[in-house]
Amino acid sequence: MKPNLRIVMSLAAAGLIGLQHGGEVSAQQPLTPEPVYDSAAGTFISVEELIERLTGADVVYVGETHTNYAHHLAQLDILKGLHASNPRLVMGWEMFHSSQQPLLDAYTGGWLPEVEWLDAIYWKQTWGHPYSYYRPLLDYARDNGVRVFGLNAPRAVVRGVRTLGREGMTEDLAYWLPAGFWDRIHIDTEKPYEEWFMENARHSEDMTDDMMKLMFCSQTAWNEIMAWNIVKAFNVIPDPGVQVLVIVGSGHAIFGQGIPTRVALLRSDFKQVVVMPYTSDRVMPLDEILEEEMGLEGDYIWFVPPAGDPPDLERPGPPEDPPPSHRP
Repeated sequence: MKPNLRIVMSLAAAGLIGLQHGGEVSAQQPLTPEPVYDSAAGTFISVEELIERLTGADVVYVGETHTNYAHHLAQLDILKGLHASNPRLVMGWEMFHSSQQPLLDAYTGGWLPEVEWLDAIYWKQTWGHPYSYYRPLLDYARDNGVRVFGLNAPRAVVRGVRTLGREGMTEDLAYWLPAGFWDRIHIDTEKPYEEWFMENARHSEDMTDDMMKLMFCSQTAWNEIMAWNIVKAFNVIPDPGVQVLVIVGSGHAIFGQGIPTRVALLRSDFKQVVVMPYTSDRVMPLDEILEEEMGLEGDYIWFVPPAGDPPDLERPGPPEDPPPSHRP
């Protein structure tokens, strides 16, 4: 049976499987003038047109495979374009949790040097992927006064949902869950996302259906907490012109579901747009896009050229003993 490219790339983006790149990355070649696929229209547009369209959204999600530098450079282009149009732009990050907000404000405000900041937020325990992938985005935010919001909760919360369930959650872990979470795990508007997750996120044959159901509960908790923090950003900055750019693994917004679905439960009036970067040295023809059903993944699919590894890939090592709230 022919491998389903959409499923393979989606799982990689979600961090559920890893993709190994053999050999050297080919030299970057300019793509066609229109490397962005508009899923609704079934046509191609330029990056400039994409950014112009994104300016009308309240929340813009730009997905990523966490260790794909090309995806982060695409995120940077969108950050620069949106910020040039709207200086009130803020960013929401999956990679930080909300209790780290004072440290995020200190770094983007220019009050903490990078090495001290990485130590203070316990980067390795909090996220773990090399910081070099994210440095250009955070450098731009710091140098241009773009506020960064942490969207996530400590990993122990998501793990607790999966391993303890509703009845076993301790009070300190349950504190992080939005009110009514357990009654909203399965919702009609998120059926395609739930089906995709249940079909493709099974790590091994030993995982039972009950284990998969608990995994989906933890994924939903992850999405709900981030959605709640996105909406909170609009309350923290009560400016009608504010816009939130969300930096997140693609598996949290695929099909325009996951986090976007949960945001819509809180603010149905928000216009949300999902951009999915797809690494390729060419623009996929329309018939291939339709065959692989790539247009279902996001409002826009951006074919970005491979970028190799970021410079200075090593990161400073964090302290050995993080506080309990930061432990994975």
